[in-house]
Amino acid sequence: MSEKTVDYQNGKLFPMILKFSIPAAISLLITAVYNIVDRIFVGNFNGTSALAGLSVCFPLSYMMMAFALMCSAGGSTFFSLFSGENEPDKMNKSFGSAFVLVCLFELALSILLLSFPVPILKIFGVTETAYPFAILYYRIVALGCLFQGLSQLFCDFVRVSGRPVLGMCVTGVGALTNIILDAIFIIVFDWGVVGAAAATVIGQVFSALFGAYLVFGNRTLVRISASIFHLEKKMCMQIVSCGFAFWVAQMAMGLISLAYNSQLGKYGSDIAISVYAVVSSIMTFVIMPASGISQGIQPILGNNYGCGNYKRVITTLYQATLFSVSITCVIWIVVLFFPKQILAAFGGTEEMFQIGITGLRINFCITPVLGFVMLATTFFQSINCPAPSIVITVLRQVVFLVPFIYILPVFWDINGIFFAQPISDMLATILSLYLVLREKRRMMSL
Repeated sequence: MSEKTVDYQNGKLFPMILKFSIPAAISLLITAVYNIVDRIFVGNFNGTSALAGLSVCFPLSYMMMAFALMCSAGGSTFFSLFSGENEPDKMNKSFGSAFVLVCLFELALSILLLSFPVPILKIFGVTETAYPFAILYYRIVALGCLFQGLSQLFCDFVRVSGRPVLGMCVTGVGALTNIILDAIFIIVFDWGVVGAAAATVIGQVFSALFGAYLVFGNRTLVRISASIFHLEKKMCMQIVSCGFAFWVAQMAMGLISLAYNSQLGKYGSDIAISVYAVVSSIMTFVIMPASGISQGIQPILGNNYGCGNYKRVITTLYQATLFSVSITCVIWIVVLFFPKQILAAFGGTEEMFQIGITGLRINFCITPVLGFVMLATTFFQSINCPAPSIVITVLRQVVFLVPFIYILPVFWDINGIFFAQPISDMLATILSLYLVLREKRRMMSL
């Protein structure tokens, strides 16, 4: 399906949401597989300390994705807006600028990470027993920043070109490679965390190469020429500003991982950190469908807002919210009723069960509302109104959550750490609802 055949303004809305959202959600779930598969293989074949080593390095993936999402989300948003305004030259320049920005940011990040591995791991909260595993994984994964960033960029621009299934395939190629190589490197060759890291980076390379083949091979609406690959100050500022909420969200997730690892190490041990590795992995399966729906509606929102069809913008948000909450509820029920089985899949021990069963249930107690928060941030980003997205993200992920991680265990011990997320999410939901309703009133008055 090409964008030329997609009638964003008049086509049946919910089928269109499904057509774009499902591949986007699958794509994000596939991306999450990189870390989750590593954890499953290492947890089952190399033990708790090795799993804790990988968990300590989890902020790496958030840092890598932060810059990629900022550029790809910002660039693809303007791609959709310019599409609604029928500005093909600006559409191409939005890709070119985003591409250059991703390359610059991700290469700089790789250099930074590889230059200061020991102090960064200490900041990440590495324990003495987990350090030997963490440093091995860290040094290899840090090499993959550029490929991770380009993979995300290509995936987003293929998707907003009206090719959501092909966008999904960009990440799918890398994930399949990662799974196969994890089995070979960890089980057959017994390379442990080194094998997990190598499989991850090689998968990212394959994903980026396939995405490059699609975009540079003119299989999207992007038309490649040398003139689009230069940094125009205005365009770059627009891309960074529009995608900044995604950067904040991802970097905040890294900060949150540090806070969790620090507190779990204080109130528990490597076992508690390993439980959080499972919690964060499962949270990915809850968040990613909602994120996929958010990404799926982005071109619909952007195109309709660009041509002034504001009523359809609001209708799209409402229908997407209902869809997101429904999907999230299914996953939520599975987590509530089968926590032991989930922990067992990650090589869970009796010690992990004692902490993890209650921890999973507490952490996910109000998860269905989270979908609306994510849709709200994408809604504001898609209409080129990034400030509310940034406010929601900063309050939810930093101002609310981080203090709760440190304060609540004083009263409820380790369970207080797991209560921090649902309380923060509820506060963010209330704020998001207020801001969306306010924007709706403004939009309908135009």
